[in-house]
Amino acid sequence: MKLLALFFLLAASVVNAATAATLHIAIVTAQAFESPNRGKSFAGIQTRPERSIQRAVELALFESTTSFDASGIDAQLKIIDLNKDRPLKEQIEQIHPEALVLVDTPKAEFIELARLFHELNRVTVNVRHSDALLRDQLCLPTLYHTIPSDRMYFDALSQFLIYRGWRKVLIVHGPTDNDKQRTEILKQSLEKFGADLSEIREFTLSHHPDDRDKNKPEFLTGGASYDVVAVIDSAYDFGRYIQYSTRRARPVVGDVGLTPMGWHRTLERYGAPQLNERFQTFLPDQPLSATEALSDTEFAAWSAVKLITNSLHVIDSTDSVIQPRHILSHPEAQVDLYKGTRGSIRRWNHQLRQPILLTTGDAVIAVAPMPKFLHPKHYVDTLGLDEPESPCRMQ
Repeated sequence: MKLLALFFLLAASVVNAATAATLHIAIVTAQAFESPNRGKSFAGIQTRPERSIQRAVELALFESTTSFDASGIDAQLKIIDLNKDRPLKEQIEQIHPEALVLVDTPKAEFIELARLFHELNRVTVNVRHSDALLRDQLCLPTLYHTIPSDRMYFDALSQFLIYRGWRKVLIVHGPTDNDKQRTEILKQSLEKFGADLSEIREFTLSHHPDDRDKNKPEFLTGGASYDVVAVIDSAYDFGRYIQYSTRRARPVVGDVGLTPMGWHRTLERYGAPQLNERFQTFLPDQPLSATEALSDTEFAAWSAVKLITNSLHVIDSTDSVIQPRHILSHPEAQVDLYKGTRGSIRRWNHQLRQPILLTTGDAVIAVAPMPKFLHPKHYVDTLGLDEPESPCRMQ
């Protein structure tokens, strides 16, 4: 097992070491389990950069230096990259029992780890997977989600379509199981907000000559009436060719075109540009360019740590070890997400409630929830499964 330890000694010198508290954070990755094609298209083109969440976590700790100094807190960060040749349980038992554990692994390993951490009664945070099933069926009291769910993403998109009057939707999706599952979630979101489904069509992932013509965007989007084309392409294999190539001159949304995201570098309000700049420059020896910003996974990791550090006031300050479980379960725990509304944990499924950005890649066009979409308790709960709808009950 590859094991790295990184310690942030952030306690003020004026604080007696005997009274200082320790915040333990662990990042669990699994490079040996990752697909060699992660972030690549069917043709082998690198379509998405993949970066460790470590920098985002370090930024959250860096931003919390002042509060750590005032409270006499030491933050310790441990990074574990799992080894295929050793039992997972044996590897994770090294993590401090009160650590906030951020898991950034493939889905199969994530599910196994979530169950193992639950057996050990340790708090786990999903920062990578938006799958609705992880919120609806894997209802573990120790598991939290700071990355938005697919239901939240697609509810935001559906609200925007209704708000703009684009009610008739043609869906074009890819051939993978993930594409089909996400298509079903999109259908449910469209129905929820009153949109009309024109048709659903599938792109065939193949090099066979017989498939070339029927995979052409003009064919995939022809012979139907629609106001907008929604593309579901989890692997970014074909969707980038749909925009500007539809049979009808219509906008494209979904995984290309207008895309729902948890974070984007072009948000210009709520202090977002300052957060982007800190992310790019806070490590002087490892600067990033102006176009490199937090991904949704990195933003989810940053949010998880900031939710803890922003909410230290809700727990007993005399504890020698900070217990994230007490903070995450506290109704007053909140975090400034630089999106206009503070984030907090939904009690019923442990999802971080947050606004969703709708972006073209060059600009944030809207921040959902959209105007006039109301909720009796919290307006952000119009995004994703509301408490009466959720099969999870983790009050």
